[in-house]
Amino acid sequence: MPTAALYEPYPYGIQQSRQTWDDLIKRYGDLAILRRSGLPDRWVSMMWAAITPMERLGMGQNPIDRKVLISALTPDTLLPLNPEPCEKDMLVTLALDENGAPTTDTSGAPVEDEHLKLFTPAGRAGPSRQQLYWRFSVRV
Repeated sequence: MPTAALYEPYPYGIQQSRQTWDDLIKRYGDLAILRRSGLPDRWVSMMWAAITPMERLGMGQNPIDRKVLISALTPDTLLPLNPEPCEKDMLVTLALDENGAPTTDTSGAPVEDEHLKLFTPAGRAGPSRQQLYWRFSVRV
């Protein structure tokens, strides 16, 4: 009779894996804001995802739709996003300076670039309900 468990737990620890994905998204992505009516704005780290070959051929998706990855951790506290992103949210991209920091207007608020609607259900990436990052399709 084997002594090893039939199910091995997630090998690297969920928090370490979330931090790794968060670091990758921050390195290659930008800061953005998730906006939902009735809630305060939430800062997120986001990254544009690559286009699939079917989309390049004009199949399977509207050409104005884009895919985005959103980190499961907030950029300021490194705690999981609360509430989780969903189709009720709007992704607000920000105008950035040459160093990648959000530019601000005269009142000190970040300058908003695009307002993009999350229109697909959340694509979870991670074991069980422990999200490493979120996948969404967005549209203007």
